[in-house]
Amino acid sequence: MSLLGFIQEYRAEKTIEALRKLTTPKAKVIRDGILKIIDASHIVPGDLVIVEEGDRVPADIRLIESLELHVDESSFTGESIPVLKNASVIIPPKASIYERKNMAFMGTYVVRGKGKGVVVATGMNTELGKIAKAVEEVPLEKTFLQKNLDKLGKNLGYMFIASVLIVFILGYIRGLGTLLELLMTSIALAVAAIPEGLPAIVTIILALGVWRMAKRNAIVKKISQVETLGITTVICTDKTGTLTKNEMTVRKVILPSGLVVDVSGSGYSLEGKIHVNEKEVNIESLPEEFKLLIEAAVLCNNAFLRIENGEVKIVGDPLEASLLILAEKAGVSTDSLRGVRVRVHEIPFDSSRKMMTTVHRVNGEFIVYCKGAPEVILSKSKYVMINGEVIKLTDEVIKQIESEVKNYASQALRILAFAFKKVKEPDTKKLEQDLVFLGFVGIIDPPREEVYGAIAKAKKAGIKVIMVTGDHKETAIAIAKEIGLEVEGKLVLTGKELEEISDEELEKIVDNVAIFARVTPSHKVKVVKALKNRGHIVAMTGDGVNDAPALKMADIGIAMGIRGTDVAKEAADLILLDDNFSTIVKAVEEGRVIYDNVKKPIRYLISANIGEVAAILLSEIANLPLIFRPAQILWMNLITDSFPAIALGLEPSEPGIMTKKPKDIIKELFTLKTMTYAAFVGIIMAAVTVFLYLTSLPLDLNYARSMAFTFIVFAQIMYALSSRSAENTIAKLGILSNKSMIYALIISITLQLLAIYGLPSMFDVEPLLLNDMFYIIILSLILILVDEIRKVLKVKIY
Repeated sequence: MSLLGFIQEYRAEKTIEALRKLTTPKAKVIRDGILKIIDASHIVPGDLVIVEEGDRVPADIRLIESLELHVDESSFTGESIPVLKNASVIIPPKASIYERKNMAFMGTYVVRGKGKGVVVATGMNTELGKIAKAVEEVPLEKTFLQKNLDKLGKNLGYMFIASVLIVFILGYIRGLGTLLELLMTSIALAVAAIPEGLPAIVTIILALGVWRMAKRNAIVKKISQVETLGITTVICTDKTGTLTKNEMTVRKVILPSGLVVDVSGSGYSLEGKIHVNEKEVNIESLPEEFKLLIEAAVLCNNAFLRIENGEVKIVGDPLEASLLILAEKAGVSTDSLRGVRVRVHEIPFDSSRKMMTTVHRVNGEFIVYCKGAPEVILSKSKYVMINGEVIKLTDEVIKQIESEVKNYASQALRILAFAFKKVKEPDTKKLEQDLVFLGFVGIIDPPREEVYGAIAKAKKAGIKVIMVTGDHKETAIAIAKEIGLEVEGKLVLTGKELEEISDEELEKIVDNVAIFARVTPSHKVKVVKALKNRGHIVAMTGDGVNDAPALKMADIGIAMGIRGTDVAKEAADLILLDDNFSTIVKAVEEGRVIYDNVKKPIRYLISANIGEVAAILLSEIANLPLIFRPAQILWMNLITDSFPAIALGLEPSEPGIMTKKPKDIIKELFTLKTMTYAAFVGIIMAAVTVFLYLTSLPLDLNYARSMAFTFIVFAQIMYALSSRSAENTIAKLGILSNKSMIYALIISITLQLLAIYGLPSMFDVEPLLLNDMFYIIILSLILILVDEIRKVLKVKIY
């Protein structure tokens, strides 16, 4: 069993072995006035570092120069859009990482522009290092199952040791055997009564559950964590890359006439069409301004698309890439268009101008294309194109466009406006004057297609889903509403608001919070702590570096395997190989099956062991000769505590397991009610055993022992069938639905028959007649009958 567990954990570690350390690429530094390329690990504070498009920032850098420097911090802060850096900005010392526009942080990527800065922190002193340190400081806790097994083991140990001592003392006082016989019987009973095989059985159940999860794209790093998913009450999920694709997508194109063109598909997939009033249309049927807007989107753009192994890869800014995807969906080949309309001039995007302009030669004339913030493009426009006709841009039209921009921006869409004009000769001073306004697009980081269904399943299972993101509040709310996350009547807290309330105040309101927005790593840990203090079993999903401390603090941390950073994977307990949020729901279901299956052999074993101890005690109270020999006790323990118990742990998912509320699942493995029922079953088993022994004793002692010995083994084997569920009858489950149980029963019965008919001298028994076996089988069905009647009457034992 230890080998099985080791192999599974080893495989999990090998799966993420290559992801354990953040790679340290080369870095460009200026030392002694000379530009050098060195290993990033050799950088020291004070070094002057240069970063350019495509570079990974090698340390925390205070920028001293920046030229349109855009840095992708999505894995660090949760922001979907690259952040524009500005070296000239002065930031207060206590500003959050979101506000530090004059800093570039280790582990982030430059997607556009260039910059120069002084290294202010390396290694563990960087913001990334602080997160790693926070992860290391999170204390390791035992899982819910481990705590319950420890408690159960102690209680059973005390109970059965006390029972064994009573058996020995009572037998000695009554003179029911020699001292050696009583001692051997008591030792054998102690071995049999205490379910010492339970840890091995639990390990098998967990290991096989981990194996099944791996087949469903969920890698469990530690076997001991696998059952925690089944009792999860809250999932704290990051937005960017987890609920959403982290792939910017144009959702709408709004023309000046008010015509709205919807765009289907999501992410960087070319699958998608353009629609008007829910009807698919082609570009030829749309007004001229739509075609020109598409041209502007492709030509006033520095991103590129590449096809690799059938998948679209982007090079450049994600926002610009989404415009190229829009064009392809509209039927425009971006490469072909760029091939015939050659760029001759460009005015790059500038944060102060908030726009970009390019000039292209077309058939002997020049066309100027512009894109940027809608208020800027409108201010530069003198005309507007409506239904292919260029007219003067009036105040009335401007107000209408501004109203529409405001409306779509409130839906968390990022707005980009477009304009153009034709000129005979480009005058660089007048390129951005007297433009013709073409319209604007609405862009969003879309939810994953499967998320809505996954959240609905989680809700049905009684699991609360909370969005915990570094993104803006409005964006988070819009995405939450789209995926079916309950927001109405719930609280939405920002990181700033979190800082203003104490841990105690957060605990009081945390159950009513649907979204935490603009949060930092320390905020996420604070949220997880508050939930755990409220008694929740917390799962935290995420893929960014910023998620690592909370992943470690949570009862179970879930990292994304494809998009997840190495730090997140290292901190997590579970890694989703397909980054599919719905895989979490599958893992929760598997976790519930596993947790349920752990309880079944426990209930079975304790009932059976109580029956064995009670049978000996009852026979001694009745002043009868010892009912079992030591070898018989050990044999019945071997064949009934192994195969049937393991088979119970392999039971398939029971009907309705994902409709149960967590409070119905999170219960102690063995409550007083469960113990009472186990004792009830054990006493019935013991009473029938002693009855058979007593009625057979006048014929022969060995014959009587053979009858008692065979009956108690058969009774336990038969009871295993009913122990497959605490609620559902055998008829509802299906007698053949767990083939492992059928095999286990056949093996156990065969071994018992071997003991009776093949090795009678070894076990001090004599072969039984066919009538005796028939009688034993009929009586052994009593326990099944009792338990099945209880289920029909819906008497709970938990």
